[in-house]
Amino acid sequence: MASAAAGAAAAAIDTGISQGDMNSGFVCIGDYIGLYCEDTDGHVFSQNSCAAFNGLFVYHSCHRDRPVNIPDPQVLLFQVCIQNRYKLDKKYRKAVASNRQAAASAASQQQPQQQQTTETSPLTQPEQPEQQIAENDFDLRLHIEQARNAASAENVDNMAEQRRNLGKRVRYGEIVQLKHVFTGKYVHVNTNHTSQHDKNNMLLSLHEYNSKNAQFRILPRYKVKSEGEHVQLLDQISLESIKSPGHYFHSSKGFKIGPESRPTFVSELNLGVEQTGFTIIKSHGFSGDHETYARGGQFVQLFHKELEAYVVAEGLFDQDITEDVHLRIREIDQLNPRTLHSSTSAVTYWQVEPESTVLDGEVLTWDQQFRFRHATTRKYLCVKQASEAYSVTLTEDATDPHTVFKMHPVLQDSPELKFESYARIEHVITGCWLHAIKDKSYQRKEFLNMEDEKSMRALRWDGGELREITCCFDRRYDDAYTIQKVDSEHVMNFNFVAGVVPTLQDLIDARQIGRPLTSKETFRICHALRELRNFMLVNGEPCKARQKLLRNLRVIDLLVTLLKFPLKAVQDEHNLTKVFSEAYDILHTYMMGNSRKNALYFAKYIEFFQTQMVDKSELALKVTKMLVELMKDNRKIVDRISNAQIEVFVELLRKNEHHSYLELLKVLCVCNGVAITENQNFIAQKWLLEDTRGVYMTNRGQNIDRKPNETYVSYDQQHSWLPLVDFVQPDEYDTEAVERCLFLHTQLDLFIALCHGRNEDCIRLITKDLSYLTWEEAYLGLSSESLPHEFRAKYCEIIIGLFVNVGNNYSVVESPQLCFIYEYIGTKDFTYQTSSPEQYKQGRKVGEPSRLEQQRAAKDLVTIFPVIRD
Repeated sequence: MASAAAGAAAAAIDTGISQGDMNSGFVCIGDYIGLYCEDTDGHVFSQNSCAAFNGLFVYHSCHRDRPVNIPDPQVLLFQVCIQNRYKLDKKYRKAVASNRQAAASAASQQQPQQQQTTETSPLTQPEQPEQQIAENDFDLRLHIEQARNAASAENVDNMAEQRRNLGKRVRYGEIVQLKHVFTGKYVHVNTNHTSQHDKNNMLLSLHEYNSKNAQFRILPRYKVKSEGEHVQLLDQISLESIKSPGHYFHSSKGFKIGPESRPTFVSELNLGVEQTGFTIIKSHGFSGDHETYARGGQFVQLFHKELEAYVVAEGLFDQDITEDVHLRIREIDQLNPRTLHSSTSAVTYWQVEPESTVLDGEVLTWDQQFRFRHATTRKYLCVKQASEAYSVTLTEDATDPHTVFKMHPVLQDSPELKFESYARIEHVITGCWLHAIKDKSYQRKEFLNMEDEKSMRALRWDGGELREITCCFDRRYDDAYTIQKVDSEHVMNFNFVAGVVPTLQDLIDARQIGRPLTSKETFRICHALRELRNFMLVNGEPCKARQKLLRNLRVIDLLVTLLKFPLKAVQDEHNLTKVFSEAYDILHTYMMGNSRKNALYFAKYIEFFQTQMVDKSELALKVTKMLVELMKDNRKIVDRISNAQIEVFVELLRKNEHHSYLELLKVLCVCNGVAITENQNFIAQKWLLEDTRGVYMTNRGQNIDRKPNETYVSYDQQHSWLPLVDFVQPDEYDTEAVERCLFLHTQLDLFIALCHGRNEDCIRLITKDLSYLTWEEAYLGLSSESLPHEFRAKYCEIIIGLFVNVGNNYSVVESPQLCFIYEYIGTKDFTYQTSSPEQYKQGRKVGEPSRLEQQRAAKDLVTIFPVIRD
C-alpha cells in the first residue's frame, strides 16, 4: 500500500496533477506566459490581428513585473501548447489552394463574364473553397470534402490531446507551440521570407493553423540547467526552431512603429543563429474547474441589477472619449428572447485588472483591489472631484490611485469572485460608492447644441434609455452590481476588430503628413481590409453582432475619415484607389442585413458620399450601391432625403446612365411595401416629364415602321432601335450590352415602384400621357416565348401593377368581411351596420374599398356562397 501511494505521488508530481501550489514554480502545458527579453528589457507582443500585419515585436525599457502603457494584457501573453499533428490539415490547405488557383485561371479566361457577375451582385462574396469548385467536377468536390473532414478530425484529436496534457510540467528539450492569446494564432517561422530588419534572419509571424514551422524546442539559456530538467518560472530560455535547427528567437535593433504623434520604440522578433535570452513570466495556469470565477485581465460586464442597466462608455483608444461613463438601460422582456441574454455590445466590456500588476491572471478574490479598464477606449474607470461633487469618468494613467476600486459582496459564498455574484463597488481613495441616478437622464454629447433637428446628423441612431452614474458616501441597498462573463467567442471577435484599428490609424496618420503609399504597403492594407470585410460575413450572410463591432470601435468613422482625403492628382493615386475600393466594400457589407441601428448611425455621412457620385467610375458606383443598401426599407432616412438631393440623383442618372442610379431612385419610392407618393410623383416628373435622357424607350414595330407585333428598344434617344428579344439576351463577353440589359431590367423595376400603391398620376403618365409602357407592349412582353423567363415575369408584374391594380379595381377577397347580421343576410335590407359612414371614412386605410363597395362584395358572396337557412 505504501509503495502504491508513493508511486501515485510520483506520478502526480511528474504530470502536474497535484494539489495546492505544486505547479506554482514550474511551467506547465496550458499555462499562459509572457516572454521578457533581457537584451531590450521588454516583453514580446503583437497587437495586429490581420494576416497581413502578423509580425512579432519586443518592447524596450519595460518593467518586467509591472508593465505600463500596454494596450491590452492579452497582447503580451502566449499559451504553452503541446506538439500538434498537422499533416492532414496541410493536405487540405494544399487542395484548397490548388483549387483556388484553378478557379483564378478560369476566371481570367472569362473576364467579361466575371465583370457581368460583379455588376449583378453588389458584393463579391468571401472566398469559400466549396463554392469555387466546378459543379460538374464531382471527383474534385469529393476529394476536398474528404480532406476537410480528415483535417477536422485531426484538429479534434489535437484538442483532446491538449486537454489530456494540461498541467503537465514542461522539461528542457521538449517541443512546444506558442499560441498568442490576443489573436488566437500560433507563432510560425517563415523559411521563405527574411526578416524586415535583419536580412540575414528569418521572419517570425502568427498563423492560425498547425505546421512544423510552429514547433520550437525549449532550451536553457545558460549551462546552469540541462535538458531533461523542469522549466521553472523566471528561468532564462532560448527557443530553437524544429523546421530550421540551429536557429533561435532573436531580437533586432530598435526602431519606431506607430503614428508619428505617438511612436513606440520596439525591436522585431525574428529567427537567427544568434540567441536571445527570454525570461518566463507566468500569468496564470489552465482554468480547469475555475471557469465560474473571474480572472485578472478577463472581459466582464458591470450590470446594475435594480435599474437593469450596463455601465458603458463610448470612444476609441488613442482618441478622445466620445461619451463619458454612464448607464444604458436594457430591461429584460420575457417576450423578447434577445433581452434574456447578455448584451453583445463592446461598449459594455470592461477588463478587470488586479491593482498589483496587469500580468496577474489568477482567480480574483473579494479582498483584492482592482482596476476596471474599458475595452474600446482602453482607459481606466476613475472617480475625480468636480467642484463639490464627485464624477465618474475615464483616464489613461494606469498609475493613478483614483482608478483603484474594491468590490464588496452582498452575500459571500466563497472567497473567490464568482460570476453573477451581487456586489457593491467602492472607490478606495474617497471611500464613496458607485451610485446610479435613476431619475436623471444622460445627455449624449453627440446631439447637444444640434441646430437643425431635421438633418441627417441629428438622426437618433440609439433609442436606448440612458442614466447618469455618480458616487455617494452611503452604501445603498439598490446599488448592487453583478459581474457578468463575456463569452470567449465575443472576446475573439472583439480582438480581431480591435487588431485592425492600428492599421487604419497608421494609414490615416500617413495621409495627414503626406507620406505616399508604396505598392507593398498597398497590398498589405488591401489584404487587411478584405479580411475585415469577410469577417462580417458568416457562411455568406451578414452577422449583425460582428457588424456592431465596427460601430462600437468606430471603424466606420475611421474609414470615412480615410475616404475624405483627396484622391485625384496625388502621387500615389493608383495605390490609393485600390485602398478606397476595399474601404467602400467594407461599408457596403456593413449596410447589409437590415440593421436599423447600423443604418441610422451611418446616415450622418450621406451628404459627404453624395459628393463622391460625380462620374461613372468604379468608386462612384460603389458609393451608389452602398447608399442603396443604406436607404433600403429605412423610412427614417428616406423621409430626410430632400427634393434637391433627389434632383441630383436624377441628374447623375442622365449623365452616367447606369442601373445603380435607378436602384437608388427605386428605394426612395417604396419602403417596407408602403408607397411614398410624394417621392414617386417628384421622381416621375423630374425623370420622365422634363427630359428623356436616362430613359430607354420601347415601342411596337408597327409604330416605327418595323416588324409588327414585336417590341423594339432604343437606348440612344430613338436614333436606333433593336429588337427586345436580342436586346435582353446579349453576348456575355460584350460588357456594354450586358450593362444596357441590366439598365432596362432595373428601369422596369423602377416603373413598378413608381406606380406602387395605385399611384394614378404615375400610372397615367407612364401608360397614357408619355406612353413609355403601354398595355400592348406589356402584353407582348408577357406572351413572347422568346424572351428570358425573368423578363416575362417582370412584364407580368407590370401588368398587375400598372393595368390591373388601378383605380377602384379591387379584388373581392382583398378586404373580406366575415361577420354579418344573420337576419339581414339575403334580404333587401342587408346593409353594413357596424359603423357610421363618417367613422368608417375616417378609419378607412389608403387603397381600402369604400363601404358601398364592401356591401356589393358581400352581396356577391351571398350569390356565390348561398346561406342555407333553417
